[in-house]
Amino acid sequence: MNVFEFEITIQSKSGDSSWPIVVRCKQPDGLTIHSKETLQLNQEDLNKLTQQQENEREYGTHLGKALFRGAVYDTFVRALSKSSQDSLLRILLSIEAADNDPIKTLHWERLCAPIDADGSWHLLARNQRVPFSLYIPTIIDRRFPPIGRRDLRALVLVASPSNIGKFQLAPFDVEAVLSGVKEALGEIPYEILANDVAGAIGPPTLQELSKQLTNAKKPYTLLHFVAHGKLLDNGETVLYWAKADNQVQPVTGEELLSELKNIGNYQRSLPHFTFLCTCESADPRAEVGLGGLGQRLVRNLGMPAVVAMTRKVSVETGLALGQNFYRRLRESGEVDTALQEATAGLSKRHDIAVPALFSRLGGRPLFSDRLDDRELTDEEIEYGIEKLSKLLAERAPNASVLKQRFKTQVETLKDTRGAESRTAREQRQQAIVEIDHLCDQVLEISFDALSALGKQPPEYKAECPFPGLSSFAEEQYHKFFFGRDELIRDLQKELAKDNFLAVKLFSI
Repeated sequence: MNVFEFEITIQSKSGDSSWPIVVRCKQPDGLTIHSKETLQLNQEDLNKLTQQQENEREYGTHLGKALFRGAVYDTFVRALSKSSQDSLLRILLSIEAADNDPIKTLHWERLCAPIDADGSWHLLARNQRVPFSLYIPTIIDRRFPPIGRRDLRALVLVASPSNIGKFQLAPFDVEAVLSGVKEALGEIPYEILANDVAGAIGPPTLQELSKQLTNAKKPYTLLHFVAHGKLLDNGETVLYWAKADNQVQPVTGEELLSELKNIGNYQRSLPHFTFLCTCESADPRAEVGLGGLGQRLVRNLGMPAVVAMTRKVSVETGLALGQNFYRRLRESGEVDTALQEATAGLSKRHDIAVPALFSRLGGRPLFSDRLDDRELTDEEIEYGIEKLSKLLAERAPNASVLKQRFKTQVETLKDTRGAESRTAREQRQQAIVEIDHLCDQVLEISFDALSALGKQPPEYKAECPFPGLSSFAEEQYHKFFFGRDELIRDLQKELAKDNFLAVKLFSI
């Protein structure tokens, strides 16, 4: 899909009630259009937004009319007219105001825009024609290499402590939540951190989370948290996880971030995505202090994308949203469209506008099956080698030279996995090229197609048409030996005349 980005940046306050706006519209043809405008929101506007807190559409329309005006409106309308099914216009809203600026505490996830020519305003978070995310640039130098579908692997943490009532919160059914999450993940492999759940690999504690992210044989690329949470008066977010005895273990946002900062190296990164099904885990009020937890995971850790909750959210809504979200994500790899499509059919829920996407992906997908702008990942290579090994044994059982070539390249790939030197990377790339030639020779498809795209080689029937010294008279060989019926009848006629018939055999 072509990149078509409409990035709106709200800069630091320049007057009593004005903020400079810079628009950068990157078009599919590679050209970039820039425009400038000023956002005007006086105290009366801010008071009105406060009064509209419980009406997300009125709130978002008020914000939208202040933002989409003048040069911003004109540039947006022109860009929208050029969008298509193959080139969706993606809106990226970035707030670069100072930390104590009240503009950062507004619910920008509710932003509405004039998408139709009839003058109506649409909630961007739910409109599937214009993917929308809150864009958070980061200077954090963390390595998050591109991934494919086969790299998806989730670590799911679910906590409902038995004594959660001491915090005036109600327990929920952990088994029911996990059942929904498992169904939503589908074919995506997962592990579970939870108490009193069959198959769980540990309790839902910060220590166990850190341990599993560090020691897992294969890295996790997705994190999914389901637990109660709250924004404290000091602007910090607290998550109510549970110890092994299912008693509350409060985990602050700072504690979680500090632990996650220690995880990851050149061979293994932090997960690429987190779904925080936790109340107030991205409350914009926190942005004048420490910052919302969802925002900080992107801003402070460089995580490519995070879905978090800006206010209180019911377990039922969080579960329904998560179930729809992962189904859509598996299809496209695009987090923004997956979140929008996940809200379909949930419009009657009072808290459906609570989720927000914080991202630095821009127009890029979280993962992609396409190899146009990335190389095969280690997981894809491993899968392709396993698949090719079985197919070689079936289709070339006696090709010893070919098998030795394959074995040599596989050993090279194992020896150079995770290597950073230029020589090792070149050796690794050459080994993949050699395996690709071998794959095409035996299977008639590329190694890329077999490993990353999930394509199947042409149909092959492993049947030998030659019975050796046995006769073709056996019925199982009739389908291989045919077309000489007329010749046989002629020979039979000749034998009827004389019991001796000379036949000359030709070998080819």
